[in-house]
Amino acid sequence: MSAGGGGQQVKGSKFGRGGASTQKEVHLNLTPMIDMMTILVVYLVMSFSADPATLANSKDIELARVLITSEKPKEVSVISLSKDMLLLDGKPICPVIINPKDGYPDFPDSVWSGFFIHPLKEALDKVKENAQAIERINPNKPFNGEILLHADRAIPFATLKPVMRSAGNAGFRQIKIAAKGMN
Repeated sequence: MSAGGGGQQVKGSKFGRGGASTQKEVHLNLTPMIDMMTILVVYLVMSFSADPATLANSKDIELARVLITSEKPKEVSVISLSKDMLLLDGKPICPVIINPKDGYPDFPDSVWSGFFIHPLKEALDKVKENAQAIERINPNKPFNGEILLHADRAIPFATLKPVMRSAGNAGFRQIKIAAKGMN
């Protein structure tokens, strides 16, 4: 073996005229090939890393698509949630308070049952009854359970969850969330 190259000494024969064979030393330097294989392994490990977006992607799961459009939305009821008030179609439903435990927006215990917000569910039940009455008169305007949720971006999801649960409990299963584009 040679000292610095990691090569191996190979004895070969020279085929030439007269059948005379002579021995010749051939050195095979493995170091560059090992370096190249190491770089390939590192590249493959980095490209197939344990990224959560890659791991969560499964054949059985199809991620939701986001539609950004400038056309006017359908006439649906709108739940608006600001830092101070919960509104349904512009009418106040209940105040939003700041929870003294964690400092996040929350709902008063008088309206919050731990599962849904009573005044919001009652108001949504009335909206649903009206929509179903219109559907009985005009079958071309069916009640499809759509509602638009318009919330302040500083409102945490823990505050949105009871609002969404109340809407779902009242029969509004298609909750669309209004968002502002990044333009």
